[in-house]
Parts: sequence; C-alpha cells; structure tokens
Amino acid sequence: MKQLFIALLIIVSACQNAEDPSLKQLHKSRVNEDLSGKQLYMTHCIACHQADALGVKGTFPPLKDSDYFLADPKRAIHNILFGQSEAIVVNGENYKGLMPPVKISDTDVVKVINYLLEEVNEVEARVSIEDVEFVKTHR
Repeated sequence: MKQLFIALLIIVSACQNAEDPSLKQLHKSRVNEDLSGKQLYMTHCIACHQADALGVKGTFPPLKDSDYFLADPKRAIHNILFGQSEAIVVNGENYKGLMPPVKISDTDVVKVINYLLEEVNEVEARVSIEDVEFVKTHR
C-alpha cells in the first residue's frame, strides 16, 4: 500500500510540472533581450497567427486586415496579458479557439501591438504603456 501511495504521489507531482510542449513557446520569457515588435511577434505569435499574420481560417484569427483587431487594438492588450477564450467573429468568420496569456513585459506588449498596427496593417493607431497599465487595473 505504501508503494502504491508513493507511486501515485510521483505521478501526480510529475503531472503538475508537465506543460504541453506546444505552449512552451508562448510562455517563454525573453528577459534581458531588447527585441523589436517584429521579433516579439516571430517569437510568440507566429505559431498560431502565422508569419503573414493571416492566421488559420476557422482556427486562429488573422491580425492583418482584421476587423476585430483594428476596431479596438487595446483589446489586444487584454488578450495578450490575460488570454482569450470567448468565441469571436473576425472578418465574418467564427473563431472559438483558446489564446493563452503570453508572458512578456508591458513594454513588449506595446511593441508587438504597434508592430501589428504600423508595419502589418499600415494604420496610424498606436497603443502606449499607459494603455497597458489601464487594462491591467481595469480588468
């Protein structure tokens, strides 16, 4: 009986430390690196939203020419910091996927969103560190 208990304890503790390898990239912290918005996107977002930011239809929504993203870029702050699990409609297509939170600094949140606005979508809208602080305090 004691051996069974020890085996069960080992299995439970191993499961608590396990993380789906496909999510490790999303959770990787890039401390002490000054990455550009594009580099941050390529590190944390490309797996789902793709290099061209067009996503995967029906699974991962586009960020380029996205009515959902461009209607409220500050909503992206919340989605990056806290994840997103509600069903959404992007460019008329339904998406029910899960976006886990991304562990990056507030400054990096600003960089990646502004990269998507400026370089990917070529619009003048921008987010600021104050926007990130507002989202964090008004969650």
